Amino acid sequence: MRIIGYYERRWLIEDFHKVWKSEGTDVESLRLQSKGNLERLSVIYAFVATRLLALRFIKEVDELSTESCEKVLGKKAWKLLWLKLESKTLPKETPDMGWAYKNLAKLGGWKDTKRTGRASIKALWEGWFKLQTILEGYELAMSLDH
Repeated sequence: MRIIGYYERRWLIEDFHKVWKSEGTDVESLRLQSKGNLERLSVIYAFVATRLLALRFIKEVDELSTESCEKVLGKKAWKLLWLKLESKTLPKETPDMGWAYKNLAKLGGWKDTKRTGRASIKALWEGWFKLQTILEGYELAMSLDH
């Protein structure tokens, strides 16, 4: 049974490597000046790939999709995502992970043309990257007042 358990987990590991190396963060395409920089960025991208993979599984596990999106995005990030895509005032309660999944994918260009409700890892990565850019811009703008 233990061997079967390892075999079942193999696909999760394969998915992680696909997200990390090519489909998501595309760490294979990095061209950095030094080995140290490449190693540091590879580790950072591994953490991002883990988050993207977790987001992908939200659609498959109903209990997860109702959890607060702050577990993945953080307070400032989800609020900025809300203001960018919802075009209405912030809600009193934090949106759930299902909302975060759908809207990160939309920010990444996903349109659900196939009506599957499942975004590609590439769309989630693009959305994540754009949200981080928005968050960085917000942080820079806030630092001007100090």
